[in-house]
Amino acid sequence: MNIFAIDIGVGTQDVMIFDTDITRDFESAYKLVLPSPTRILADELRKTQEDVIIFGDTMGGGPFTHAVLDHLRDYRVYMTEDAARTLRDDLAIVRGWGVELVSGEQEIEELSETAAPIKITDFNLQLLSLLASFGIDTNFDVIAIAVQDHGVAPAGLTDREHRFQMIEENVGGGLESFAYLDGVPDNLSRMQSLYRSLRRWYDGHILLMDTGPAAVLGSLEDERVKDKSRVVCVNVGNAHTIAISLNDGQIVGVFEHHTHLLDKPKLETYLTRLCDGTLTFPEVFNDGGHGAVVRGANQPEIISVTGPNRRRMAGLGVFAAPGGDMMMTGTVGLIKAVLNRL
Repeated sequence: MNIFAIDIGVGTQDVMIFDTDITRDFESAYKLVLPSPTRILADELRKTQEDVIIFGDTMGGGPFTHAVLDHLRDYRVYMTEDAARTLRDDLAIVRGWGVELVSGEQEIEELSETAAPIKITDFNLQLLSLLASFGIDTNFDVIAIAVQDHGVAPAGLTDREHRFQMIEENVGGGLESFAYLDGVPDNLSRMQSLYRSLRRWYDGHILLMDTGPAAVLGSLEDERVKDKSRVVCVNVGNAHTIAISLNDGQIVGVFEHHTHLLDKPKLETYLTRLCDGTLTFPEVFNDGGHGAVVRGANQPEIISVTGPNRRRMAGLGVFAAPGGDMMMTGTVGLIKAVLNRL
């Protein structure tokens, strides 16, 4: 089984190719660490000194969202509805920022005569050409991609509340419950857009997974972690930090917060209360995070810490690096999800 795995974050997109017929282990798999799509496209937009028409897929916002808002100060910004959902799922808010929504290929073509066209997507097909140029077989049996998706919040719920409701639904199950094979729930706008984009040219298996749980699943492959029954895994990402408490592979507690709002003492307090079974949703949500749910105490045999900002939290646990490379934690998780599901 030839698996193409990509973990798409705010800072980087991390790639691993794992062919079960020829790859002995994660250490010997082919790997790439590249700038994230949102950073690449934000740089492209900042270099464009004119009106723009932005079209394509719903993708990760972050730097690109900030670049659009900056561009609106001096230029007109036109966006298709799918592309505009990159900024916010609520398009009334996007219009309120000054973005002009358009629809249809003809309108895009007409606007392209006076505004610079920018196509956005989470998946760059040029990656396949790059890999093929090095002799890598790109006839993949599975494409597995991790992205974070807040989902489309129903009326009366904030994005943070809705995001955590989706997380809470999986407590009591395994980490693979965060992975979707050959289909995506309707309310996950970013994953839906990515799935449709892949299906335009690819008819093999597609597995999409949330980035945080993918990193946690990957961290379980660290040699110091994999044989433990009771573990807490923390992924300190560029934008979000998630901690999941596991007992024999089952999720017994989880909290998610924004990394920039955490320092080491605060995270340590949250982890202690997660393990004690006393952490509550309001504690995290009222502090600006997404929330917490704990179904009971789970004193871990080990705490693993991974993610691009893990060094800020040195001393809270072992630094997990499955396959010998911390940047591959998410892709290892994706590949494990594929192997477990297929």
